[in-house]
Parts: sequence; C-alpha cells; structure tokens
Amino acid sequence: MLISIGRLATALIALASIRAATSFLSPEKYGQLAILITIQMLCGLFLINPIGQHINLHTHTWWDDGSLPSRLKSYNYYIFFSAVLGALLSVTIIPNSPTDTTYTAIIILFMISSSTWNATLISMLNMLGFRAASIILTVATATISLITSIIFITFWKSAVSWFAGQAFGMLIGAIGAYLFFRHHAPASPHPKIRNPLLTRKVLLTYCLPLAVAAGLMWVQLSGYRFVIEHFWGLSQLGLFVIGLQLSGQIWALAESLAVQFLYPFFFRLISEHKNEERVKQALSDLLNTLIPVYLLLAGLTILAAPYLMKLLVSAEYSSAWGFMIVGAVVELCRVLGNTLSNAAHAKRETKSLTLPYAAGAFVILSLIFISGEYNLDISWAGLALISGAISMLVTMLITMYHQVKFKLDALRCTYSLLVMIAMGLSVFYLPVANGLQNELLALISISFVAACSLFLVLWKNPATISLLSAQLRKI
Repeated sequence: MLISIGRLATALIALASIRAATSFLSPEKYGQLAILITIQMLCGLFLINPIGQHINLHTHTWWDDGSLPSRLKSYNYYIFFSAVLGALLSVTIIPNSPTDTTYTAIIILFMISSSTWNATLISMLNMLGFRAASIILTVATATISLITSIIFITFWKSAVSWFAGQAFGMLIGAIGAYLFFRHHAPASPHPKIRNPLLTRKVLLTYCLPLAVAAGLMWVQLSGYRFVIEHFWGLSQLGLFVIGLQLSGQIWALAESLAVQFLYPFFFRLISEHKNEERVKQALSDLLNTLIPVYLLLAGLTILAAPYLMKLLVSAEYSSAWGFMIVGAVVELCRVLGNTLSNAAHAKRETKSLTLPYAAGAFVILSLIFISGEYNLDISWAGLALISGAISMLVTMLITMYHQVKFKLDALRCTYSLLVMIAMGLSVFYLPVANGLQNELLALISISFVAACSLFLVLWKNPATISLLSAQLRKI
C-alpha cells in the first residue's frame, strides 16, 4: 500500500507539473524544454544507464562486503564526465546568445549530475529494503521540483528556468538520499583498499552492448525530436511532445504497478532459468496477464484523449489530443515490447534486444525525414512514430519467440484487441463536452466501460492465478 500510494502521488504531481508547465510556457518554449529533456535522456540512457545497471546487479554484494560507498566514489567522476559532455552537446545544438548558451550549459550539467545521483541513490535505498525512505524521497523530489520550477519561472518565463527548478528538486532529493545512505551504510573492513567499479571485461561484454541498445531506444523515445524541430519548428514540437508526455505518464503508472506486483513472482519462477518448461510457462503467464490489460488501457487512453487534454493542459494545447492518441499506441508497443523482452532476460541473452530497437529507430527516422523533405503535415511524423513502434514490437515478438516458445491466451487477447479497436474508432464519434462537469462525466463513463472489460479478462484468469501462486520466499 505504501509503494502504491507513493507511485500514485508521484504520478499526480507529474501531471500537475505538465499542467503548470503548459500554463507558463508557450508551445514554442515547451518545444525548447523538450529539447533540453532529450539531451538529458541521451546522456542518461546512452552513457549512464549501462553503468547504473551494472551497479544494480551488484548492489547487494557490495553492500554486504562494505565496499559500496568506496565504489560509488569513482562513479561520481564518471557522472561528472557525462554531465560535461551533455553541457557541450547543448552548446552545439541549442542556438542562443552567448550568455544564454552558458546558462543553459550550466543547467544541463547541473541536471544530469543531480538527476543521476537522485535516481541512483533512491533506487538503491529501495533495493536495500529502505522502502519508506525511498518513497518519501521520491515524492519529496517531485514536490520540490514542481514548487521551485514555478518560483523560477515566475521571475523568468523560459524553458531553461523551468528545467533549472526541476534540477534543484533533484539535487535536494539526492542530498537527502545521500545523508540517509551514509548514515546506514556499513563500514568497509578494508578502508584503504581501492575497490574498482568496473573491469575491462564488464565494460566490453556488458556495458557497451547495453549502451548500443539503450542508444537505439533513445532514438525511439526522444531522439527523433531533433528531426521534428528541424523540419516543423519548436512550436509544433511542443504540441507534439505534450500529447506523448500525457500518455507516457498514464502508462508509466500502469507499468510501474505491474512491475511492482507481478514481476517478483515472475522472476522467482524463472530463477532456475535452465528449466526451459518452467521459463516457458512463467513467461506465458506474465504475457497472458498483462497483454489483455495493456490493450484495454490503450483503448481507454485513446477514447479519453480529447477530454484528458482539456483537463490536464492549458487551453493553448488542448487541440493536440491527436498526438495523445499517437502516444497511446507508441506506449502500448513500448510496454508490450518490454514485457516480451523478459524472454531475453530469462535466457540471459540480452544481445538479442538490439535488433528490435534498431528496426524501430530506422523506421522512425526514415519516415520522419521523408515527411519533412516533402513538407508534409506534422501528423505524418506521428504516423512515423506509430510505424516505428509497431516495427519494433513485431521484431521483438519474433525474436523473443525464438528465445522462449510462449503460448498466448487467444480468447482473452482477441477480446481485448477487439474492444481496443472499438474504443479507438469511437473517438471520432464522441460528443463535445463543454465544462468541467461534463468532461468528468464523460471520463467516468469511459472508465466504467473499460473497467467492466478489465474485470472480464482478469476474472478467474488461469495465467494470473498460476503466476501469483509462486512462493517468493522459501522460508
């Protein structure tokens, strides 16, 4: 309950942040904010994430032997190096006056450093069993970020000002996590021994392949924004991104809950990965539980898009509900791809993840370039994202099936797919709801239909029952 409440609170604060940002920033300035976030994500996914994943794999071992604090000291140098690269990249990409360019570079450096330590330490506290502290710091980070961004942007209405407020909140959360971590971390039995964070073998066989896959994922998630800004401008990019972000917040909440509640059972079942029949059954159970749910959520997001845009963003952005539909389809493919990718993790064959993300990135960039060169409407860029997401999902499905021969529940998956299609087509026949009361009534009605369908696919679902029957602890 504590984790669920914390995640829900964080999601609501994130939605409030989007509402506040769209109230203070014009679409053009929101497009500038999207570029800043894209640079941050590039450094986070391509440079930092592979090292961070390596740390996650060894957190408990290093905590037990008391070497974790000393290993993190060398990580600090790498984070600063990555932040400097991000700052230099911002100078190259973002056209500004010399003063604005310097200020932007400093804020980018500040954001990459503070957000990385925030995510690393808070996630580490959660893994080590300090769940309450982790949740409190997560909610505090989101709250402080929102408040400081509003304060900063009141004095200077710019994308960089909003971004600086977010970075300040990340810093406060990181400091709180560091103080808690330092207070509880065990002392090293050999404090004078320098413990390495990485070895050459780990760097070449684990981090570099993961960096390639993460870089391709970045292209699919946000790297395309540079191309859209080049062909259609910052204002159109701002409208484009806001729709995708709203869908992203909804799906992030749903996926985080699925990961929190179902994945522990799944990973318990596949812990003996050499038992192929058990792995096959566990993956099939996970897919047959989540695929129907995700399909229905996609239908709900598409059908509710016009009303949600009016409620969650300022009037200047409400016409961008079509991009929220694009975001719903893209997010559906993303989470389904993530769920299928568990086959690679179960078989310890993560190199197979590169091909699906490469296919998606190639399709997206190719189609956006073609659309831009022929001066087509930006809606074609939305179709490019959908095409790339579907290409990634189909490739992932084929690739992962070669890893594990899973079986799908045809009845439940087909029913959910048909309901999703029906809800998706119905969006074009929705009545116009004017006023908060009518918009809320429409959303409640749509949610009721989706909830009934969700009840049908989960009620006595044998896959869910089988998955939840796993014993997480043997003693």
